[in-house]
Amino acid sequence: MRRFCYKCGAPEARGGPLVQGLCQACFMKENPLINAPAEVQAEICSKCKAYLINNQWNESSDAELGLMDAAREAVLSELRFAQLTPAGMKFLRPNEIKGLELRIEPKFSEDKTSVDVYAMGKVHELQVSPHVEHVEVVVKPRWVTCDVCSLISAGYHEAIVQVRGKDMPAETRRRIKLMLAQCAADARGKDRVTFIAKMEEKTGGFDLYVNPAGLARRMASLLKTKFNAKISESAKLIGMNRGGRRKFKISVLARLPSQNEKASGHFK
Repeated sequence: MRRFCYKCGAPEARGGPLVQGLCQACFMKENPLINAPAEVQAEICSKCKAYLINNQWNESSDAELGLMDAAREAVLSELRFAQLTPAGMKFLRPNEIKGLELRIEPKFSEDKTSVDVYAMGKVHELQVSPHVEHVEVVVKPRWVTCDVCSLISAGYHEAIVQVRGKDMPAETRRRIKLMLAQCAADARGKDRVTFIAKMEEKTGGFDLYVNPAGLARRMASLLKTKFNAKISESAKLIGMNRGGRRKFKISVLARLPSQNEKASGHFK
């Protein structure tokens, strides 16, 4: 029995295996592979350039890279691809489809940020050739303040690192600040809520207001190892957290040996 496409009338022998009564060409036209919105919004922190995807902030190194990453991930989070199953048409995420080839390319101009989406794949297993499709999705950046930058702006901190030295040379002070800043940056790579909220110059040294308390202890350990600092720690009760546990503000004092103590070897 000869079968024909109900849309264009092409016989199955010429138009390929019918899929739901449609020849290969008509099935492709009626059932595009890519399902994407014409426009998406990308939330980016105006201060640190992190971007928000699926309620999670992601770090980025600069504004242009942050916008590019945000555009790509915002579009990717909204992309769905058609798959015709025995239960009907489903729209799945890219990682849920076998054999899908996908390329996502952000692009920028003076008046528009957008993402080109190129995809190749099949909607139904009876298709002889895969769909090869392209869509453009406009991205609207929304500049906001992320959770961490909000904490920093509010001066939030769990600990204070007090660096003191009786006759600390200016070069030593500079080296210590750079070392502690790098310590905070390295720790932030593992946990975003790790930061130096502020620094205050003090007579004989400086104070760093940091979060969390563990960062203060790591800094103290570095000062002890690298500069032979004498470390002492104290804690002040400041209240209770939501779980009913007591909250403390930690103060870590790192006292560097004076030049005389270094020379005599009496600093311990």
